Amino acid sequence: MKTRKDLTRLVLMTAISAAVIALPSCSKKGCTDPNATNYDAEAKKDDGSCEQSTATYTIEDKTISGTVYSQVSGTINEDYTFSASKNWLLSGAVFVDNGATLTIEAGTTVYADDDASAPTAFLSILRGGKIMAQGSASAPIVFTPVSTNPTSGAWGGIVINGYATINAGEEAQGEGGSGTYGGSIDTDNSGVISYVRVEYAGKIIGTNNEMNGFSFNGVGSGTTVDHVQAYMGADDGFEFFGGKVSVKYAVSTGNSDDSFDWTHGWTGNGQFWVVEQSTASGDRGIEADNNGDNNTLTPYSNPTLSNLTLVGADDGDSENTGMRLREGTKGMIYNAIVTGFPKNGVRVSDQVTTDNMTAGELSVSNSYVYGNGTNWKDCADFENDATNSSTDPSVLSGYVGTTSTNAIDPTTLGSWFSAATFAGAVESSNDWTAGWTRGL
Repeated sequence: MKTRKDLTRLVLMTAISAAVIALPSCSKKGCTDPNATNYDAEAKKDDGSCEQSTATYTIEDKTISGTVYSQVSGTINEDYTFSASKNWLLSGAVFVDNGATLTIEAGTTVYADDDASAPTAFLSILRGGKIMAQGSASAPIVFTPVSTNPTSGAWGGIVINGYATINAGEEAQGEGGSGTYGGSIDTDNSGVISYVRVEYAGKIIGTNNEMNGFSFNGVGSGTTVDHVQAYMGADDGFEFFGGKVSVKYAVSTGNSDDSFDWTHGWTGNGQFWVVEQSTASGDRGIEADNNGDNNTLTPYSNPTLSNLTLVGADDGDSENTGMRLREGTKGMIYNAIVTGFPKNGVRVSDQVTTDNMTAGELSVSNSYVYGNGTNWKDCADFENDATNSSTDPSVLSGYVGTTSTNAIDPTTLGSWFSAATFAGAVESSNDWTAGWTRGL
């Protein structure tokens, strides 16, 4: 006969057993590959059951100097993830196809094959494809050559192709065979690029066929781009070929040609842009064009920019210019600091561009342009603007420092802009470049 104590013990043991059975297994097995068709997010151990779909790309292990890389080649035609736990290697031109999304986890390093005898490596998002590359200040996403001693121009960089409007025809072909771009969908969305650094890109393939750190080809306003750096490229850091994409918190460091370049009718916004030139090589902080073949083609290049710091350097040819506004561009530029360029601070070229300036459709205002070979060249309208100054405000340490004197509130320019009532890009009290960018 069971006593009361025995019954109590039995009840407790039964309850404990039920609780143990109810607990989820800490070692559930299943497919742990996020790129597999039968991926199990709850699985803790891989059981070898992962199933891969038929694809037009290949991923295979490649060992270089004792390090294993997941080498990617071809066209990614399905949703795929580059995880931070692996070393990824771009082999030749890697495309993300229409309808596919490439996700890159925070903290991931993507290497580019820089073998001079192999096809040029670059990553191109084709029209209708997407990239979701969302890093953070503590875990940026980095694209860099696989070489232990990389040099400028080692690979082709990142290319985004969109369906937005351009003025070089309804469609155009990207440099380096990087894809078709252009269309009529100005709100097109190619994804998110945030806290991404591209190093040693801008490969020169041939005459007028030069790749960049970031190439935005007909990219739409639905695309999000912020906290990006182009570091030590052989051509432009950032180039915009038409479209309406906007870019906030951008750093162009030591790029051999132009730090920022636009053409073919770019009409987006920009805020908090930094140019840091190198004495090794450099050309213009900003080279701004409408269309070189016909300066009056529409839509005109007509961006709105605020809070820029452009710091030049003398690379020996004394041709470096802070802003070269030419070939019919329009645009409104506010709250800039331009200094250290041995040739010119701001220069306007070509009759159509001059006409745009006279009509008030091209403007540089609320800005400091000082310490350059010639501060203002062929742009008396800007030089005589009472909101501009050619006096050193004595605030810069490198590219860090701002001044609130004569600045405007950029939120009055549109809802996309952040409050920043100062000239310059980086406040001493808020160095947003710290931790995720590289300096010279």
